[in-house]
This record gives sequence, structure tokens and C-alpha cells, in this order.
Amino acid sequence: MPLYQPRFEHRSQGMIRVKGRIVGLCALLIAGAAHAEGITEPYVTAGDWEISAANHHMCGMRRLYGSPVREEEQALIVLYDPRRQLVSLNWGAHKPAFPPLGATLPLDLTFLKGSSMEESWGNQTFQIEKRDGYLFTHIFSGTKDTQRILRDLASHKTIALFLGPSLMTALYLDASDAVAKLRECASKLPEPAPADPPAKTAVQ
Repeated sequence: MPLYQPRFEHRSQGMIRVKGRIVGLCALLIAGAAHAEGITEPYVTAGDWEISAANHHMCGMRRLYGSPVREEEQALIVLYDPRRQLVSLNWGAHKPAFPPLGATLPLDLTFLKGSSMEESWGNQTFQIEKRDGYLFTHIFSGTKDTQRILRDLASHKTIALFLGPSLMTALYLDASDAVAKLRECASKLPEPAPADPPAKTAVQ
């Protein structure tokens, strides 16, 4: 599968249609991953990445990998919940190289430097949802793993997913500034409202 490095400043009608289709796929993905109605507020753009605040308790960054060929369109979205220390890594593809048959798929998550492996997370289980294409989601939890995956996204050039020896996708990241802005966005999320005190029961 080719490694895509899109340049979205190209505004032909064809590219706008491509981007529109993937934006729709991304909106569905954000809604599902956030377990809410997909309420997002744009925060900032960093290169080809768009950073948004989602549902007032997490921030997300997304990159769209457009192609004139619809089946080759892809998207990568990272959602970060700083309070619960959760990161949701989401890959969207209209037609992956090996369409999944079940609800989950074990994929090897690897970060590359050039054509050489630089960092590997080994085999990780991705949840799959079939919408306008396929949505692959893995949740990282706990401070150690959430901070490690954010560092890997910021410091490596390419993220790759393998099914056994077969490459599912390899996507160019260039995400150092985007991850910094994601963290900045997360630091500005409003504090949750305090819970109402329990109602007092009248003494009979």
C-alpha cells in the first residue's frame, strides 16, 4: 500500500470531494470514540493536522490522506483524554488491503524511520466498526502508555500497521507540532462541574 503525503492546499473540485468524504468518515469516528454526539470545537491547525476539542473532556488531532481513488482514502485520528489518561488511536480506511471478517483484528503497531523499524508496540487488538469504510480503534490507558504513544507519534516519521507479515497501511506523520498543540488543547479543557450534593432526606 503506498505511503501518502497529501497537500491539502490543492483545491480542485476532485480533491474537495475526496476531503469531504473523509471528513464525514472522521466525524463518525470521533462520535463513536468519544461515546457522545460528536460535538467538536476547532482549536488550531498544525501542518496537515487539525486539532479540535471534543465534547469538552478530550482533544483530538486528525490528518486526512486523500487520493483521487476513493478506495485509497484514509484518515488517522488521535483522541486524548488527559483526566482519565486515555488515548484512542483510530485509523479509517475505505478499503483496507485485507478487509476484516470479525469485530476485532490483532495488528502489529510499528513506528518507522525510513524503511527500518524504530519502535514497536507489538501485537495490539483493534476494535472494528463498518460504516462508510472501516474504522480501526485501539485504546491506550494509564499514564505510562498514553504518554509513550503520544511521544512516539511526535517523534517518528511513519506509523505502520501489519497483519502478520503483511502491511495494512503506512502513513507519514510529521506530527511533532500537532502533538504539542494536542497537549496544549488538553491543558485548557474546562474543569468538570462539581457533582451536586446528595439530597437530604426529611426526618419523619
